[in-house]
Amino acid sequence: MRFPRRAAPALLAAVVAVVASCGKPPAREATAPPAAPAALEGGIPLAPGLLLTLVPNLPGVDGEDVPDLARREVEILEVEKGRLRLSWTGQVRVEKPESARRREDWARARANAPRGAMPEPAIQAVYETREVGGTLSFPDFGTATELLLPGLWPEGNATIPGSTALWISGNARAELKGGGSASVPLAASAPALREPGATLLRRAIDLSVGGSGRPGVWSALPPAAFALRVDGADVRVPALGARDWFAAYAVLDGSSPALVLAALPQPASSPPADVFAPAHAMRSLLGYRVSEVVRPKEKK
Repeated sequence: MRFPRRAAPALLAAVVAVVASCGKPPAREATAPPAAPAALEGGIPLAPGLLLTLVPNLPGVDGEDVPDLARREVEILEVEKGRLRLSWTGQVRVEKPESARRREDWARARANAPRGAMPEPAIQAVYETREVGGTLSFPDFGTATELLLPGLWPEGNATIPGSTALWISGNARAELKGGGSASVPLAASAPALREPGATLLRRAIDLSVGGSGRPGVWSALPPAAFALRVDGADVRVPALGARDWFAAYAVLDGSSPALVLAALPQPASSPPADVFAPAHAMRSLLGYRVSEVVRPKEKK
């Protein structure tokens, strides 16, 4: 609202009088910045009973805000003589069979309806939540070099040779930290891997071989603290940064083998890649981060 020009002096005088009578505005109380999460003592040892919660790696989205359906719970069952066995569980939202049949009948009736007939209202899908999971054995865990992204884990019981699951070897961690690079290929060739993620990753690897990418070579990035919840407390753990042609990674420092805490797919965009291995699809299927850890209890 505009005041009349002739009223401006009176208004200005009134404002000055009010400010003068009130004095200086009270100073705001200084507020202490939020405390940084405490450093983790004792690390995250790889041992039977270790529990991990994995969530999609969505930039800017806190782990607490990720829907329960997107979470995956992992338990280490056995670590012995160079072998690793784990179990994982999760949930998926699937359409009920009767709902799918009703929608198929509706689509068929609409396709066969005479021209000009009043279309039947569309039938909404009805979904249910289904538990998924599996038990995976990694017989070559102690000597393998390939990292298997959890988005490729199959359901049921499966043995996956040549893979280190979610960890990289102590040698790879030392090379990354001391030499600036390490060889860590991505596992994509085992026949049991989950689709369509495995096919998309194989296509992306083939395309990167023909381009400027260097499949299997991780280059070091500056280290940084990684925030997560351990044994119910919010903490920060020391993490090495790394990236290759496919993704950026965070690797737990100070332990061997080293847990890969996060992977954020960032493949380069190109016309062939966008058609055969779209980056947005791989980001949603294969990106992950560890949001919570429960360490095994010490035996008395």
